[in-house]
Amino acid sequence: MQLKRNISKTSLLFLSIGSMVGSGWLFGSFYTAQSAGPAAILAWILGGFCVGIIALSFAELSTMLPLSGGSTAYSLLSHGKMTGAIFAWITWLWTMVVAPIEVQAVLQYASNYVPNLMEKINGIDTLTNKGLIFATLLMAVLSFINIVGVKFMAETNKIVVIWKLIIPVGVAILLLSSNIHPENLTSHEFFPFGFNGLLSSISVGGVSFSFFGFQTAIFLAGEAKNPQKSIPFALFGSILASMALYVILQIGFILSVDPSAITNGWDKISFTGDAGPFAGIFIALGFAFMVKVLYFDAIISPFGTAVGFVASSSRILYSMSIQGDAPKAFSKVNRFSIPWVAILVNFLIGMLFFLPFSGWQSMIAFLSAAIVLSLACGPICLPIFRKNLPNLARPFKLPFPKFLSFLSFYVCNLMLQWTGWETVWKLFVAVGLGIFIFIMSHYLSKSARKETLSLKSFSWLILYLLLSGIVSYLGTYKGGLGIISMQLDFIVIAITSLVVFLYAQKTALSEKETNEIYQKILNNHSN
Repeated sequence: MQLKRNISKTSLLFLSIGSMVGSGWLFGSFYTAQSAGPAAILAWILGGFCVGIIALSFAELSTMLPLSGGSTAYSLLSHGKMTGAIFAWITWLWTMVVAPIEVQAVLQYASNYVPNLMEKINGIDTLTNKGLIFATLLMAVLSFINIVGVKFMAETNKIVVIWKLIIPVGVAILLLSSNIHPENLTSHEFFPFGFNGLLSSISVGGVSFSFFGFQTAIFLAGEAKNPQKSIPFALFGSILASMALYVILQIGFILSVDPSAITNGWDKISFTGDAGPFAGIFIALGFAFMVKVLYFDAIISPFGTAVGFVASSSRILYSMSIQGDAPKAFSKVNRFSIPWVAILVNFLIGMLFFLPFSGWQSMIAFLSAAIVLSLACGPICLPIFRKNLPNLARPFKLPFPKFLSFLSFYVCNLMLQWTGWETVWKLFVAVGLGIFIFIMSHYLSKSARKETLSLKSFSWLILYLLLSGIVSYLGTYKGGLGIISMQLDFIVIAITSLVVFLYAQKTALSEKETNEIYQKILNNHSN
């Protein structure tokens, strides 16, 4: 039994926006200002522009291959079994972790009204036993909403997203019409931490993470009505809408901070207690009613984002299952055509992530790096598909495909570099774990041993990880040795990106091999 195409164009747009406006709007302006000062305004514009460039290749790929969890199939088609499995692992890992993080954000704010949900252990907010019970209930509710039906989930999400947009817009308007301080833009310089701080803030300040929800439209492509029109509409519509919202919020935040709060610099701004950045500003302004509204929205917004990512992660696991990279049971669907087993598996594994994290910001940096790495497959695959799958209909056809694909890949690598070595090495450990698990499962299974891994094609990914790791380690961002300056970064990454891009094209599967896998994927998705 296959998935049904019953998500409208508007619903797909709202699902993407809902995935982009979660805990990011509550914390992003604060952490981005700490990293970049007033230049944080530009960080949201540049971040949205970078993500828009990356989305270009996926606009063609997802309309050409509108499969549920479809992005996990791209690298399988281009470079074979092992490459596809590792990219699927990376994508599933980060999408599955988002829901527990957003649920933890809900409970952290809910603790202002419900006592004993959180406690601080070594300065880190950690769930108590009572909090774990509430977390389990919330995760169960998220799973139930998705299991009942994607159409029900999409329609319900519209109401949540409308609320999620009204509150941030209202906050921005109220801040800009209250006691603003234009001198904040220049009193400590517009670029207090230089371009290094600006670029770093895109990854570690939550900017890129806040935009990456556009992928919800890709993950649910197999259930979209008229995907040729609805997917590009949802992709670029959600990015533009979110960019406008976040820029206005950042301007409001910068101008409304009391000048005395930045006496020691933007990196020293803080708010008493656990009120949160915007709540802290409204307390200072005397708007007590808005503090209550913010606390309520701090529950609704992350929850709405979690709904979208429960759907996304289950479709990825579903896709992995029918491609043979996960147990076949995970591809079972219920009478609503929903992959219910995959949702339950993600629920159980997701519960393991309710452990002490080192803070929202450091987790966002890790997730941003994982997301960027998973997105790198798109621009690599597009030119290969132009060559190996020339007869497939392309409702959205990217002009200058090789140049724009390389540009997109280059932007991915820049954003990966901006997360810093402290984050990159942890990500590569996770990737290494995925490679180890895949190799062990492959050789322990008699049926899997018969499959061709395409190790020669997989070699491009090893080269990519090796060069990215070396450049990150020698760079200036978060734990790097500082041997490669920020200015030199752009040149070095351009060279390494070109080397990897060309090598990936050279080691791609043949046209015959790609078409054989393509037919197999179609058969799997239609059964």
